Amino acid sequence: MKKIFGFLIKFFAFIVVLSIVFSGAAYCGYLYITPSSVISLKGNPSIRYSVNSFNRVIKVETDESNIEISNMVEDLSLNNKNISEAVQRTLEGISSGGYVSQYNNSGFTLSISNQDEKKANDLMEKLKKDVQTYLEGKSEVENVKIETAVNVTQKSTE
Repeated sequence: MKKIFGFLIKFFAFIVVLSIVFSGAAYCGYLYITPSSVISLKGNPSIRYSVNSFNRVIKVETDESNIEISNMVEDLSLNNKNISEAVQRTLEGISSGGYVSQYNNSGFTLSISNQDEKKANDLMEKLKKDVQTYLEGKSEVENVKIETAVNVTQKSTE
């Protein structure tokens, strides 16, 4: 009887541990594929990045009207990249295409929509710093300005 009881305790302990591991992995997977922020780089072209909780790009959208820009962004393979790297790669791509130089004496607008104001502000500061650092290294874009906006969205009650 003690052997059966000992086996059942070990078996149920194994099942509990296995279910905890599986649940944790499923939750992390859910967080990875669910967008938590939308970041927009507005100008010509306008590009929207859907970003997960780990600041990884899960979807990139461009204006459908400009097929050349859509193809260029698609060729950059931005999915699963850190958002800072994705924005820098995008700026490199549109810079090499001659689009950034159009913004001398004008600028880009970088905006973030997120439910968490602190996270949105922290991410905005980091992105703004990264973009300004990138633009300072490019002589053809020395007069380009970056404007920023943070939008806090309300949680849906559905």
